[in-house]
Amino acid sequence: MIVVFEKGLVLRHIGHLDLMRAMQRALRRSGLPLQYSNGFNPHIQISFALPLSVGIVGLRELMDVPIVGEYDPQAFAQTLGRALPGSLRVLRARAVADDFPSLMALASGSRYRIQFGAGEAEAQVAAAAGHFMEAGAYQAMRKTKSAEKMTDIRPFVRELTMEQTDEGYTLRCDILNRQEGSLKPAVLMGALCALAQVEPIHYIAYRETILANKKDGEAIPLEEYANA
Repeated sequence: MIVVFEKGLVLRHIGHLDLMRAMQRALRRSGLPLQYSNGFNPHIQISFALPLSVGIVGLRELMDVPIVGEYDPQAFAQTLGRALPGSLRVLRARAVADDFPSLMALASGSRYRIQFGAGEAEAQVAAAAGHFMEAGAYQAMRKTKSAEKMTDIRPFVRELTMEQTDEGYTLRCDILNRQEGSLKPAVLMGALCALAQVEPIHYIAYRETILANKKDGEAIPLEEYANA
Protein backbone atom coordinates (compact mmCIF):
# COMPACT_ATOMS: atom_id res chain seq x y z
CA MET A 1 0.00 0.00 0.00
CA ILE A 2 1.38 3.40 -0.98
CA VAL A 3 0.41 6.00 1.62
CA VAL A 4 0.33 9.73 0.92
CA PHE A 5 0.58 11.78 4.09
CA GLU A 6 1.24 15.29 5.36
CA LYS A 7 3.96 16.18 7.83
CA GLY A 8 2.57 19.44 9.16
CA LEU A 9 4.10 22.76 10.10
CA VAL A 10 4.52 22.02 13.82
CA LEU A 11 6.46 18.83 13.03
CA ARG A 12 8.85 20.34 10.48
CA HIS A 13 11.82 20.13 12.89
CA ILE A 14 11.25 16.42 13.60
CA GLY A 15 13.96 14.31 11.94
CA HIS A 16 13.49 11.40 9.57
CA LEU A 17 14.32 8.70 12.13
CA ASP A 18 11.74 10.08 14.55
CA LEU A 19 9.20 10.15 11.72
CA MET A 20 9.93 6.50 10.96
CA ARG A 21 9.46 5.53 14.62
CA ALA A 22 6.16 7.44 14.80
CA MET A 23 4.88 5.66 11.68
CA GLN A 24 5.99 2.25 12.95
CA ARG A 25 4.18 2.76 16.25
CA ALA A 26 1.03 4.06 14.57
CA LEU A 27 0.95 1.11 12.18
CA ARG A 28 1.25 -1.34 15.07
CA ARG A 29 -1.54 0.44 16.97
CA SER A 30 -3.80 0.48 13.92
CA GLY A 31 -4.43 -3.28 13.83
CA LEU A 32 -4.03 -3.32 10.02
CA PRO A 33 -2.93 -6.61 8.35
CA LEU A 34 0.75 -5.69 8.06
CA GLN A 35 3.53 -7.87 6.70
CA TYR A 36 6.47 -8.24 9.09
CA SER A 37 10.03 -9.25 8.33
CA ASN A 38 11.30 -12.70 9.25
CA GLY A 39 13.94 -13.35 11.86
CA PHE A 40 14.55 -12.87 15.57
CA ASN A 41 13.18 -9.31 15.68
CA PRO A 42 10.26 -9.00 13.20
CA HIS A 43 9.46 -5.46 12.12
CA ILE A 44 7.38 -3.63 9.50
CA GLN A 45 9.55 -2.90 6.48
CA ILE A 46 8.17 0.49 5.54
CA SER A 47 10.12 2.63 3.11
CA PHE A 48 9.90 6.31 2.18
CA ALA A 49 10.28 7.83 -1.27
CA LEU A 50 12.67 10.61 -0.19
CA PRO A 51 13.64 11.62 3.35
CA LEU A 52 12.46 15.14 4.14
CA SER A 53 15.07 17.60 5.36
CA VAL A 54 14.62 18.94 8.88
CA GLY A 55 12.75 22.23 8.84
CA ILE A 56 10.72 21.47 5.71
CA VAL A 57 6.94 20.98 5.72
CA GLY A 58 5.89 17.89 3.72
CA LEU A 59 2.49 18.35 2.09
CA ARG A 60 2.36 15.08 0.13
CA GLU A 61 4.97 12.66 1.46
CA LEU A 62 5.02 9.03 0.35
CA MET A 63 5.72 5.74 2.06
CA ASP A 64 5.33 2.11 1.06
CA VAL A 65 3.68 -0.23 3.60
CA PRO A 66 3.69 -4.00 2.96
CA ILE A 67 0.40 -5.70 3.85
CA VAL A 68 -0.94 -9.24 3.92
CA GLY A 69 -3.72 -9.94 1.46
CA GLU A 70 -5.99 -7.27 0.00
CA TYR A 71 -7.40 -4.24 1.81
CA ASP A 72 -9.59 -1.35 0.70
CA PRO A 73 -7.31 1.70 0.26
CA GLN A 74 -9.84 4.17 1.66
CA ALA A 75 -10.42 2.05 4.76
CA PHE A 76 -6.65 1.63 5.13
CA ALA A 77 -6.13 5.41 5.06
CA GLN A 78 -8.91 6.04 7.58
CA THR A 79 -7.70 3.33 9.98
CA LEU A 80 -4.07 4.49 9.90
CA GLY A 81 -5.15 8.12 10.23
CA ARG A 82 -6.94 7.39 13.50
CA ALA A 83 -3.69 6.00 14.96
CA LEU A 84 -1.58 9.04 14.05
CA PRO A 85 -1.13 12.38 15.86
CA GLY A 86 -2.90 15.38 14.38
CA SER A 87 0.11 16.84 12.57
CA LEU A 88 0.68 13.60 10.68
CA ARG A 89 -2.33 13.34 8.42
CA VAL A 90 -3.04 10.54 5.95
CA LEU A 91 -4.33 11.99 2.68
CA ARG A 92 -4.89 8.84 0.65
CA ALA A 93 -3.73 5.27 0.14
CA ARG A 94 -3.23 3.34 -3.06
CA ALA A 95 -2.93 -0.41 -3.47
CA VAL A 96 -0.20 -1.55 -5.87
CA ALA A 97 1.10 -4.96 -6.97
CA ASP A 98 4.09 -6.54 -5.27
CA ASP A 99 6.21 -5.94 -8.40
CA PHE A 100 5.60 -2.17 -8.33
CA PRO A 101 9.00 -0.39 -8.40
CA SER A 102 10.34 1.01 -5.14
CA LEU A 103 9.37 4.60 -4.42
CA MET A 104 12.99 5.60 -3.87
CA ALA A 105 13.97 4.21 -7.29
CA LEU A 106 11.15 6.12 -9.00
CA ALA A 107 11.70 9.48 -7.28
CA SER A 108 13.33 11.92 -9.71
CA GLY A 109 13.03 15.12 -7.71
CA SER A 110 10.91 17.33 -5.49
CA ARG A 111 8.64 20.31 -6.07
CA TYR A 112 8.99 23.04 -3.43
CA ARG A 113 7.20 26.22 -2.43
CA ILE A 114 9.33 28.62 -0.40
CA GLN A 115 7.68 31.63 1.21
CA PHE A 116 9.35 34.68 2.73
CA GLY A 117 8.31 38.14 3.75
CA ALA A 118 8.46 41.59 2.18
CA GLY A 119 11.45 43.82 2.85
CA GLU A 120 14.49 45.29 1.17
CA ALA A 121 16.62 42.18 1.64
CA GLU A 122 13.78 39.89 0.56
CA ALA A 123 13.25 41.96 -2.60
CA GLN A 124 16.93 41.59 -3.45
CA VAL A 125 16.73 37.82 -2.94
CA ALA A 126 13.68 37.67 -5.21
CA ALA A 127 15.56 39.58 -7.89
CA ALA A 128 18.56 37.27 -7.54
CA ALA A 129 16.44 34.25 -8.48
CA GLY A 130 16.39 35.34 -12.12
CA HIS A 131 20.15 35.82 -12.18
CA PHE A 132 20.62 32.35 -10.71
CA MET A 133 18.52 30.71 -13.42
CA GLU A 134 20.34 32.62 -16.17
CA ALA A 135 23.73 31.48 -14.87
CA GLY A 136 25.40 28.57 -16.60
CA ALA A 137 26.87 27.41 -13.30
CA TYR A 138 26.89 28.39 -9.63
CA GLN A 139 29.28 27.01 -7.04
CA ALA A 140 28.02 26.56 -3.49
CA MET A 141 28.96 24.49 -0.46
CA ARG A 142 26.92 21.29 -0.43
CA LYS A 143 27.00 18.63 2.25
CA THR A 144 27.37 15.04 1.08
CA LYS A 145 27.39 11.79 3.06
CA SER A 146 31.17 11.98 3.47
CA ALA A 147 32.01 15.70 3.60
CA GLU A 148 31.17 19.23 2.57
CA LYS A 149 32.46 20.38 -0.80
CA MET A 150 31.92 23.06 -3.40
CA THR A 151 29.43 21.89 -6.02
CA ASP A 152 27.86 23.38 -9.11
CA ILE A 153 24.25 23.51 -7.87
CA ARG A 154 22.70 25.10 -10.96
CA PRO A 155 22.00 21.72 -12.72
CA PHE A 156 19.92 20.60 -9.72
CA VAL A 157 17.29 23.30 -10.33
CA ARG A 158 15.12 22.53 -13.36
CA GLU A 159 12.50 25.23 -12.94
CA LEU A 160 12.22 28.28 -10.70
CA THR A 161 9.60 31.02 -10.60
CA MET A 162 9.12 33.93 -8.23
CA GLU A 163 5.79 35.54 -7.39
CA GLN A 164 5.17 38.62 -5.30
CA THR A 165 2.20 38.37 -2.93
CA ASP A 166 0.55 40.64 -0.39
CA GLU A 167 2.59 38.97 2.36
CA GLY A 168 5.92 38.90 0.52
CA TYR A 169 7.30 36.46 -2.04
CA THR A 170 6.64 32.88 -3.09
CA LEU A 171 9.39 30.91 -4.83
CA ARG A 172 8.41 27.70 -6.62
CA CYS A 173 11.02 25.31 -7.92
CA ASP A 174 11.64 21.76 -9.08
CA ILE A 175 14.83 20.28 -7.66
CA LEU A 176 16.21 17.20 -9.39
CA ASN A 177 17.74 14.09 -7.95
CA ARG A 178 21.08 13.54 -9.64
CA GLN A 179 23.69 10.81 -9.50
CA GLU A 180 25.54 12.77 -6.83
CA GLY A 181 22.38 13.25 -4.72
CA SER A 182 19.90 16.08 -4.32
CA LEU A 183 19.89 19.70 -3.21
CA LYS A 184 18.39 21.00 0.02
CA PRO A 185 16.26 24.16 -0.19
CA ALA A 186 18.54 25.68 2.45
CA VAL A 187 21.49 25.50 0.04
CA LEU A 188 19.45 27.13 -2.73
CA MET A 189 18.25 29.92 -0.44
CA GLY A 190 21.81 30.43 0.81
CA ALA A 191 22.97 30.80 -2.78
CA LEU A 192 20.26 33.35 -3.56
CA CYS A 193 21.14 35.37 -0.46
CA ALA A 194 24.81 35.28 -1.46
CA LEU A 195 23.93 36.43 -4.98
CA ALA A 196 21.84 39.25 -3.51
CA GLN A 197 24.69 40.10 -1.09
CA VAL A 198 22.39 40.06 1.94
CA GLU A 199 22.35 38.18 5.23
CA PRO A 200 20.28 34.97 5.33
CA ILE A 201 16.56 35.73 5.44
CA HIS A 202 13.77 33.87 7.25
CA TYR A 203 11.63 31.60 5.10
CA ILE A 204 9.39 28.53 5.34
CA ALA A 205 9.78 25.78 2.77
CA TYR A 206 7.08 23.31 1.77
CA ARG A 207 7.64 20.21 -0.31
CA GLU A 208 4.45 20.13 -2.35
CA THR A 209 5.06 16.79 -4.04
CA ILE A 210 7.70 14.22 -4.92
CA LEU A 211 8.27 13.83 -8.65
CA ALA A 212 8.74 10.85 -10.96
CA ASN A 213 9.53 10.79 -14.68
CA LYS A 214 7.22 9.16 -17.20
CA LYS A 215 8.77 7.18 -20.04
CA ASP A 216 8.66 10.30 -22.25
CA GLY A 217 10.59 12.28 -19.61
CA GLU A 218 7.63 14.33 -18.36
CA ALA A 219 7.76 14.98 -14.60
CA ILE A 220 4.59 14.01 -12.72
CA PRO A 221 3.69 13.58 -9.03
CA LEU A 222 5.04 10.19 -7.96
CA GLU A 223 1.72 9.24 -6.37
CA GLU A 224 0.20 9.31 -9.89
CA TYR A 225 2.87 7.09 -11.44
CA ALA A 226 1.42 4.07 -13.27
CA ASN A 227 3.46 0.88 -13.47
CA ALA A 228 3.01 0.27 -17.17
